[in-house]
Amino acid sequence: MDHTPKRADATGGSRLAWLIGPAFLGLAAWFVWMAPWPRIPLGATPAFDVGAIVPRPRLAVMTDPPQIDVGSYEHRCDDCHRLFKSSTEKTTGRVQHTEIVFNHGMNNRCSNCHDKEHREKLVLRDGSLISFPGAPLLCAQCHGTTFHDWERGTHGKTLGSWERDNPAFRRLTCVECHDPHSPAFAPIAPLPAPHTLRMGPQQAEVERREASPLAIPFEHHAEPGAAQDEVGTPGGAREGGEG
Repeated sequence: MDHTPKRADATGGSRLAWLIGPAFLGLAAWFVWMAPWPRIPLGATPAFDVGAIVPRPRLAVMTDPPQIDVGSYEHRCDDCHRLFKSSTEKTTGRVQHTEIVFNHGMNNRCSNCHDKEHREKLVLRDGSLISFPGAPLLCAQCHGTTFHDWERGTHGKTLGSWERDNPAFRRLTCVECHDPHSPAFAPIAPLPAPHTLRMGPQQAEVERREASPLAIPFEHHAEPGAAQDEVGTPGGAREGGEG
């Protein structure tokens, strides 16, 4: 049997295999040096007025016993509440604490959180009394999932260090970010993106809305002489409010 044609075919296939490598190299060189570059219309980074960011003072945690400023004098809650009996079942028709707005679901009465007899204490569902700095335990009764997230650092803000043994470690409590009487944050407009690519001109202005207190640096303090109701108090009691 004559095997000559098969040998010729094998030689031709070998030559073709040797051409595949140079062909791919040539194609790659064409893509690098000859192919047209894509034209992406990159504009300048949108200008943003930092004055449009309006942070508010962080809410302050009340001490134990709690004190508020009334008429430029510091008073404890019981300085007034021990002299008269306040209604704990309604929040309308108030003479004091008129600046407090109740918008906290079913918690629309002072006695939902404040003890009826000891106004300088908060009360849990089982009747246990806790101080105002212990407010997260009170919040945990209804917001258990969020409380566990806060304990682990996935909710809220941690300052100084993530290591609990570090002296600089500090985790903001519920009432340092949320007003306990109206805890929901107002809508916050997002900042403009760094580049718009093919999206065309973008509006760089941001509506002036109340910013989240989480954006306030740890070193921020209220300016001397600032109004007391701007700083607020933990547990929600502010000057002139019931509870």
